[in-house]
Amino acid sequence: MSIIKTIYNYSPVIIQNLACTLRGIHEKNIRLGGEFDEIYNFLQESQWWSFDDIRDYQVEELQKLIEYSYNHIPYYFDLFNSTKLKPSDIKRLDDIQKIPVLTKELVRGNYEKLINLDLKRKSIHAHTSGSTGKSLNFLLTKRAIQYRWAIWFRHKSRFSIKVDDPYATFTGQVAVPMAQNKPPYWRENYAMRQTVFTMHHINHEKIESIVNRLNKGGFAYYTGYPSILFSLASLIEELGMKITSPPKIIFTGAEALLANQREKISKVFGCVVTDQYGFTEGAGNASRCENDLFHEDFEYGILECYNPIVNKDGSKTGKVLATGFTNMVMPFIRYEIGDTATWIENNCPCGRYSSTIREISGRNEDFIVTPEGNKILRFDYIFKDTANIFEAQVIQKELGSIIIKIVKRQGYSVKDENFLIKEISSKVSPALKVYFEYVSEIEKETTGKYRAVKSYLK
Repeated sequence: MSIIKTIYNYSPVIIQNLACTLRGIHEKNIRLGGEFDEIYNFLQESQWWSFDDIRDYQVEELQKLIEYSYNHIPYYFDLFNSTKLKPSDIKRLDDIQKIPVLTKELVRGNYEKLINLDLKRKSIHAHTSGSTGKSLNFLLTKRAIQYRWAIWFRHKSRFSIKVDDPYATFTGQVAVPMAQNKPPYWRENYAMRQTVFTMHHINHEKIESIVNRLNKGGFAYYTGYPSILFSLASLIEELGMKITSPPKIIFTGAEALLANQREKISKVFGCVVTDQYGFTEGAGNASRCENDLFHEDFEYGILECYNPIVNKDGSKTGKVLATGFTNMVMPFIRYEIGDTATWIENNCPCGRYSSTIREISGRNEDFIVTPEGNKILRFDYIFKDTANIFEAQVIQKELGSIIIKIVKRQGYSVKDENFLIKEISSKVSPALKVYFEYVSEIEKETTGKYRAVKSYLK
């Protein structure tokens, strides 16, 4: 554990709230500062554009992106020349199919060549493991981050939520020290009017205190992983407790929102539950409307149905490729996310004409149970700083322990193993035993992907 984390964990709650607020000030300046207001106002207008206006906008933005990438990004300069393509060859949206697909491995192998070095110094470092435990590093401009948050707040505004409304977040980040055994099991980020609840404290012993805090009200909405909110709702229902001050709405993200999760969360909290589809790389997004359909956020990029299968009802199902319009330091063109979606031809009654997606799949996972009884679904934050791991999978076959299957990169060493043990001890459970199994590849599911978390417990 780092010195900063140790100091934080042993500080009084008031100091921890101050630390959360100071971090919130920094995040608010990046997310909601700069061009955020201008972008947000534009998005409120553009969502009502006609089909022709949307198509023309995307063609224009795509052409600008291709021209820019050819002139400023070495990877795309070499790619176009090697495939005998010119920026002028991209005249229509369909012409994007002339460009080879960008995979996560290509990003890792060509990291420096994908960067505009003139913008690198002022950019933000980001990383994600994706849904399969693979660490991926990349850069984002501040404007790209502000655009993404403007997209997300436009989605919230469809359900009468304002940018400065107070809210509760249910997260896997350890804002409340895991060893804490008395309330409050939440922390305050006053800068963003956010109260943070962590999944490690959602259990039988602590649920009453958490529900009492929620019933004090003051939250316009909740956000969080559907798996965490589902666990919370299930405990509340199991113990016969009631939510007497429900939020207006609950927004979930990071995982696919399953029908049974949605039903349970909505029933227990007495409000609408909705979600949007996005990913940390920020190359595309789709947000649900009031009629519960995903609409492509066309101003942000292009979501492409790759190698589609035509279904009996005329819908098309294929892999999701994303081309982002906003991140000029490290643009991704035809980037393969690893998810699958089903597009439909539909004149949605909401009046929006951007392309419509019925469902998005590919990110459903199992969960593991800790010795403390907590259910942990996501381990992406454990693997984010593990560049020496090609692929990883967390498996549970018995209570009290997990197995981490790892496909090693050349630089992997015992340091990486020790790092993972420390991360799991500090962020998941200090009592959870960790074993390692090194393999040449992770076995895939029938979908062609593998589960990042897999449980054999019944």
